[in-house]
Amino acid sequence: MTHYDWGSGAIVKPEEPKKKKNVQIIPAQTDLKRKAVNFIKGFDINLSPEQLEELEQVVQRSSETFVRDIGKDLMECRKLVINALRDKPKRPEAIIAANDLAYSVKALGGTFQYPLMTQIAKSMEIFVADRTTANEKQLLVIQLHIDSLYVILAGRVTGFGSTVEQATVAALTKLTERYAEPRE
Repeated sequence: MTHYDWGSGAIVKPEEPKKKKNVQIIPAQTDLKRKAVNFIKGFDINLSPEQLEELEQVVQRSSETFVRDIGKDLMECRKLVINALRDKPKRPEAIIAANDLAYSVKALGGTFQYPLMTQIAKSMEIFVADRTTANEKQLLVIQLHIDSLYVILAGRVTGFGSTVEQATVAALTKLTERYAEPRE
């Protein structure tokens, strides 16, 4: 079976499946290299001040998009959880939304300098994992996670925060342990 060798940039095709070391290396095509490296509009290794500024603007726009999108997702998920507190048939939908939100924030928080959000999202993801529904107290634990994420995002608390934020993470972890059961 052929595979791509990231080190050499070539497609590797074994000649005989029984022998481990006999492979044929097929060099990558020039047009494929151009698409990967972007020879036409790529950046030089030694970036000029203009290129650095352009890169910083791209990062800033991406960060603003993250804040806006995650903020919207937090509000929507919080509404679902609040509605699920009043209406039991809506609980499975709230659990799915909370799990999706936790996964997204956990994956992207650290990328945009919000590792504290990643910690809280990981706690929430573990709490909602393998659940199909939740009781009232469990929904309140999820809501506290969402509220904490929203406060961090709204306050633009980057890094791991102060002792107050770390105490909040510890408290959320204790709540998840205390109310983890029953898992439905």
